[in-house]
Amino acid sequence: ILIIGHLIVSIILKFVKGALQKSKFDVALDRFIVKALNIVLHVMVIIAALDAVGVSTTGAVAALSAAAAAVALALKDSLNNVAGGILLLIVPRFKTGDYIAADGDEGVVLDIDLLHTLIRTGDGRQVSIPNGVLLNSHITNYSRETRRRVDITFQIAYESDTETAKAIINKKILEHPLVLTDSEPFVRVHSYAESAVNIVSRSWCNNADYWTVYFDLIEKVRDEFDKNGISIPYNQLDVHIKDNK
Repeated sequence: ILIIGHLIVSIILKFVKGALQKSKFDVALDRFIVKALNIVLHVMVIIAALDAVGVSTTGAVAALSAAAAAVALALKDSLNNVAGGILLLIVPRFKTGDYIAADGDEGVVLDIDLLHTLIRTGDGRQVSIPNGVLLNSHITNYSRETRRRVDITFQIAYESDTETAKAIINKKILEHPLVLTDSEPFVRVHSYAESAVNIVSRSWCNNADYWTVYFDLIEKVRDEFDKNGISIPYNQLDVHIKDNK
């Protein structure tokens, strides 16, 4: 029974792996399903073998249930993470390969296991976040949408010409090859700060091109500002001294 049962389990697992590879499930969920099915099927085979040689499986099942209850009480915090991992895999808020921000860290999701989610940050660190924390956290998924809006605020001095600055920003956005042309860029005066006029720009690009467009626009607009006499201010304080004599 053990030998034949093991062979049957291997065949079932091979079939399930093949079916999961054709599905659209996350790879982490695929691994979880295969591991869980492997454990359950082998436990069933062992129980069947014990029953065949005359061992009472009722007592064994009762003992396993009692042991499971004791382990559950001892590892209640870990089980919270396990439950979180299962829910994250079944109802995915992100998948392996997505770029997310959660619990104060952000990076690319490397792996989702039963206890933790592993992400790689932009500076090359690997951060392991408990699934229980993630389940109750505010998660920002930067990879879910194919397009992303590039929001940049430019500051110019009060003495500079606002319309010229807006025209320069709009021109550089339209000239960029990675900016999507199906929506017009938005360039308007946003607010008046203590030492500067804030001009906000909004344009759209493909998700993968976000940082390229972002940094390119900052550099190109700055160069064009310098050529047209548009100055970028810095915080300054005017002090007037009165002579009361």
